[in-house]
Amino acid sequence: MSAALQATIRAYRAELVKLQRPGVALAMAAVTLLTVLSTVLAIVLADDTFTPPSPGAPGLSISIPQLETAQGLVLGFRGGTTFIGLLVFVLFTVSMTAEFGQGTLRSLFLKEPRRLSWLVGRLGIMLWTVAITLFFALALSLVTAALLAGTRDIDTGEWWTATALGEVATAYLNALLAAAFFAIAGTALGIALRSTTAALVVGIAWMFPLEHIVQDSWGTATSVLPGLVFDAVGRGGVPDASYTPALLAGLGYAVAALVFASVSLQRRDVTA
Repeated sequence: MSAALQATIRAYRAELVKLQRPGVALAMAAVTLLTVLSTVLAIVLADDTFTPPSPGAPGLSISIPQLETAQGLVLGFRGGTTFIGLLVFVLFTVSMTAEFGQGTLRSLFLKEPRRLSWLVGRLGIMLWTVAITLFFALALSLVTAALLAGTRDIDTGEWWTATALGEVATAYLNALLAAAFFAIAGTALGIALRSTTAALVVGIAWMFPLEHIVQDSWGTATSVLPGLVFDAVGRGGVPDASYTPALLAGLGYAVAALVFASVSLQRRDVTA
């Protein structure tokens, strides 16, 4: 086994211990809660008749006829991906800046100079945790949707077909991809700024309110700006950004962020 792989495994195991902190558990619980809440609102607030979505419309703008399709079972889950992305972004940003603020990396890299192996192991275990959380969040979302369907007289005949199960799998994979994109962006920003306050202010202000303000006057922004692109991937495509272009753009942003994070972590003095 190579030294780099051994270092990655050690980092993976070390981060596994850190994930037992209460803050991480609360963040993952919040992801699950928001997903279930999104499903509840999607069904309770659904319109009785179909209304074509307007550009940039929130994921909860759906109707009863839409809920009765094969996609209906996961529409609430898809609508919550924006909030999931925000929480994942904050979690990964804060956890990275905390490493600098607490001086953890200074001590770690004195004993383990393979910084990239540490980064790979760290991202690996945290993304694995997000994947497990999303799986349980999706399961609870499906149960919630099934229980609430009767309150709106929703015909669920299409929900239990092979097509619907394919939609469930696709929704999960898209949510996981979007969460990974937000996670990588948060990690890169944390490495770049190293300050929790600065990273959160810059990241949240840019990817959420500012991008949506730009979107109001520039429709193409939905398929160009990172936060909007990541959100489009999580929702399986939106009116102003079809899925495939959004996915390619999201992958491009993720690769660029990974390259930046790797180079910056490898070359910058962690004591600075």
